[in-house]
Amino acid sequence: MDNMDIEQFKADLEKCADALRDDLSQIRTGRATSEVVEDILVEAYETKAPVKNYATISVVDAKTISIQPWDKNLVDAVAKAVSDANLGFSPLSEGNRVLVKFPDLTEERRKDFVKIMGERVEDARIAVRNVRQKYMKEIDEAQSSGLSEDEADRKRDEGEKLVKEMNEAIEEMKQKKEEELMTI
Repeated sequence: MDNMDIEQFKADLEKCADALRDDLSQIRTGRATSEVVEDILVEAYETKAPVKNYATISVVDAKTISIQPWDKNLVDAVAKAVSDANLGFSPLSEGNRVLVKFPDLTEERRKDFVKIMGERVEDARIAVRNVRQKYMKEIDEAQSSGLSEDEADRKRDEGEKLVKEMNEAIEEMKQKKEEELMTI
């Protein structure tokens, strides 16, 4: 019965929400934020790691991010990684740092971002359904091993309530991000 722990179920659902938050933070809204570039993989020292592991990332103004590698020999590698990430902007190597300028978002580009966001939200919903399905299967297995029907029903109801709350939270994140994208 330990395998159908409600706390683990909650933690698995929260992982779905965290993954969506991370995905949505990388969809830009026209304002420069370090989250957009910090997880871009840079090839350096015979390995790949996120930019944030190699550099200081700072917001210069509403449309510009500065990435300053701690090793000045990585400037070109960081610029290449940002360029290869296809995020809609071109990096500019400037001495010992890389500047990333955010272009103004066109209406068409905003709609593209909303579409991308919709796909990521749907992925999160699928992940929640998969977690729910696994939990319900564990309840069924426990019931066949001696869990009472009343206890199984209580656990199912509790699980359904948590899934409903998580889906509402996902919808709220979606609406907030869509509003952010469309009202700049």
